[in-house]
Amino acid sequence: MNDSNQKYLTMALAYIEIGRVASLSDSEQIKTTDFQNAIAYQLFHAIELFYKYMLAKKGVKRKTHILNELDAEYKRLYPGDKFILDHPFDFSDYECIALNENEPELVNNHLKEFSPDFMDQHLRYPTGQKTGGYIYSIDASTFDRIKSKMLYLVNC
Repeated sequence: MNDSNQKYLTMALAYIEIGRVASLSDSEQIKTTDFQNAIAYQLFHAIELFYKYMLAKKGVKRKTHILNELDAEYKRLYPGDKFILDHPFDFSDYECIALNENEPELVNNHLKEFSPDFMDQHLRYPTGQKTGGYIYSIDASTFDRIKSKMLYLVNC
């Protein structure tokens, strides 16, 4: 693997650290949705770059920001439970609550209006007519857990 591929991992770990530090802020702004989504974006981008690194290890180059596509390719190349990178941007195993019979329709409508394919846009920009729809609150322990798993996976 060449040096340019290693940079994906270096940047992924940098975004993890930036997000972790931001999640520990004592600023009043941390209570706002926009601040929380900016923190979440650091994790989102770290995962995107990590997937690109892992794909490059197998000789696959992907130029997309759609995490679902990268995740699918990663799972194809790295099958098995030990390679799963559990993160809050994966809705593939979402289950509706039986108490709300309309929930499946509500979820489908929401995902159509605010496609997870453009999650980077939803997190990077203030909520508006075309962005938003997701609210995250990611604490330092989530960054630590995902960083540990990434470092484990790099060495598998």
